[in-house]
Amino acid sequence: MHLLGQLSRLARVHWRVGVAGALPLALLGLLLGQVLPDPVWQVPVFHFYLVSLVSFLALLLALAMTLAASQIDNVRVLFLALAFLGISSIFLVHALTTPGVLVPGANGWVGASARLSLLIGAVMLALSTLEAQPVIQRWILRHRGWIILAAFLLFALYGLVALVSAQGAPAGMGSVSGTVTGHGGNHSSGYDAYSPVYGSVTDEAVAQTAAGTSQWRRVLGQVSSRLAGEPAGGLLAGVTLALLGVVGVHYWRAYGRWNGPLVRSMLLSTIFLFQAQVSMAVAPAWHLSWWEYHALLLAAFLTALAGLAREYGERGSLRGVVEGLLLRDTIEHLQREYVEVIAALCSAVEAKDVYTRGHSARVAMLAALIGQELGLPPERLRILYQAGLLHDIGKIGIPDAVLHKPARLTDEEFALIKQHPVRSHEIIRHVRSFAPIVPAVRWHHERLDGSGYPDGLAGDEIPLDARIMAVADVFDALTSLRPYRAPLSLEEALAVLDQEAGTRLDPECVSALRQVVAVRWPVETAATSLPLELEDQPVIA
Repeated sequence: MHLLGQLSRLARVHWRVGVAGALPLALLGLLLGQVLPDPVWQVPVFHFYLVSLVSFLALLLALAMTLAASQIDNVRVLFLALAFLGISSIFLVHALTTPGVLVPGANGWVGASARLSLLIGAVMLALSTLEAQPVIQRWILRHRGWIILAAFLLFALYGLVALVSAQGAPAGMGSVSGTVTGHGGNHSSGYDAYSPVYGSVTDEAVAQTAAGTSQWRRVLGQVSSRLAGEPAGGLLAGVTLALLGVVGVHYWRAYGRWNGPLVRSMLLSTIFLFQAQVSMAVAPAWHLSWWEYHALLLAAFLTALAGLAREYGERGSLRGVVEGLLLRDTIEHLQREYVEVIAALCSAVEAKDVYTRGHSARVAMLAALIGQELGLPPERLRILYQAGLLHDIGKIGIPDAVLHKPARLTDEEFALIKQHPVRSHEIIRHVRSFAPIVPAVRWHHERLDGSGYPDGLAGDEIPLDARIMAVADVFDALTSLRPYRAPLSLEEALAVLDQEAGTRLDPECVSALRQVVAVRWPVETAATSLPLELEDQPVIA
């Protein structure tokens, strides 16, 4: 049944992505190939309001991510905020420079702004999928307020320059070339009222503009026209498409492991942005095929906002929404790095104790979420997650009769159980890349009062990672079905943890767990093919 459920979910994913990817491009091809009529619909005022709406939706996403960036120490959130801020700001300039609305006539800024908005967004979205070096991350986070302010001022300056420069374009700027340069090749425009919003303004138009404007306006007008036309426009479009392709692959792989509304909406939004760039690059201005890219941008940001709202409804806080998205990226990165080793080790554990299937995956997730609640950096979260997956790997040396015993263990049997952290340590210490997880694996059964095992550590002698792992391990053991008892309810399990907090378990870690389960219960684990299972028998030794 589990396999059928996974296959069904994957089929739904492929169906949605296939429809989102195929239909708009197919429609564009039919319009450009003149299989379907591609009429001119030249309504600048409607264009102004439609683009302003798209900019407003992008601004809402930018505000949400900026607020999250001020609360979460992660550069990926900052880059997400800058992506939507850049698209919103520069695309608003695209609206404000619409010919015949706020500016008198055709100008290069309207086309250049559309191209630059998607390019800036694609660059920042691509950066949000990367793992920066810790030194770089710390520097960016220390200056994130100034970075956001500088970006806002830069975008505002661009808008001011564009608007002032575009005012130099004469109203009713004569006729334009019949072929829209850089937009559909030989697709004839067949109208004169306005220059194409994208493409190169004709030489006559440039000359007419130059005759009545100052030198700096002429220079800026020429720069904007070059950005809107070819070959610069084609180069910008190519870079944008390549970056959006990288982002799309990232979210596709993430959604293959996680069934979350925000990841799904980000995947679909990226597909819509990619298609919008294609339409922008090849469709002739004011034609129906050209309007398609505006509809795709509207769909992209509506989809992203819908996913954000739905995830917010499930998580209960904006911080929880974004942290969940980042944790998915962190875990996906970990699984990609260590998949073969983890698969082999966890398969060995599964063969020994299938009764506690899923325990390690749940403990790994809980430990990482507790670490996030405590404000630990992404690299520590990866360590906690990996340690959670392997914390009971030493059980492969314990007889099945002991692991599966439904009655209370004898002293000799419990002594054998108490050796599994040491056995786990002995197994993982031979893998150099596992060195950071050794403390959490070896000492996750140590207790603050010194009553734990295997080394009898107490208080601050127990590393923080091990204290986090202890709380996650005990909580999942309490709330899971075992052969010797029924699972406790959430309230009962938290009551037990509260009794142990400060004496045997770290009170800050217990408090962090309470915050986690308040918005994330039951805890969601990765939809992965890795056999992530096990747990120890005594709940509190």
